[in-house]
Amino acid sequence: MDCLYLLRNGVPFDVAFSLPAEDRLGWIVALGCLDGGDFDFTRMEWSKRA
Repeated sequence: MDCLYLLRNGVPFDVAFSLPAEDRLGWIVALGCLDGGDFDFTRMEWSKRA
């Protein structure tokens, strides 16, 4: 699913599927934060919005 999220956000197929898991997480967090999300690194999950 993480690679599909990257593809949906314009990351080329070959890049999305060749990234190591740690790098994919970084890209997903960066893109999610640009979309207004808030990632909790302590819990390693997205924070719930009130």
